[in-house]
Amino acid sequence: MNPVARHTTAALLALALSVSLSAPALASGRAEVRWAEPSHFTDAGFGAREIERTQRVLGAHIERLAERLPDGQVLAVEVRDVDLAGELEMFTADQLRVLGRAPDRPRLDLRFELRAGGEGLRPGEAVLTDLAYLARGVGLRRRDPLEHERRLLHRWVDEQITTAGP
Repeated sequence: MNPVARHTTAALLALALSVSLSAPALASGRAEVRWAEPSHFTDAGFGAREIERTQRVLGAHIERLAERLPDGQVLAVEVRDVDLAGELEMFTADQLRVLGRAPDRPRLDLRFELRAGGEGLRPGEAVLTDLAYLARGVGLRRRDPLEHERRLLHRWVDEQITTAGP
């Protein structure tokens, strides 16, 4: 092998090694989601079908967010209360949800524990809310279910769970 090829090969191997060592570990955490008493939630929707949809949508979102945790970490979340953004307008035939009245902000009450290898790293409680949720609504996809509540969860995981560490 000529000296130029040998130098190029060595440089490529060094670059590949440095990239692999500096790359973050693959995230493959998971979530365990429990629901305290959905029938007693402040406002998880109108009727059993909507309450089940709320649990399905928010539960799946928590599970997706937990996948960003390091391998082996588990985010156990108990949802103690849900108060969806807006209020149901009960005097319409199709139970229209009206946003912008006070108080109608989204609110989620959670108890959680971040675990790794069966050991509790960080227990806690959180009440997530956003009084200015409509001001942050620019660009929301109006057909996405529970967008305001999912945004609360996303911000909470970003600011309190994934960046805080054990």
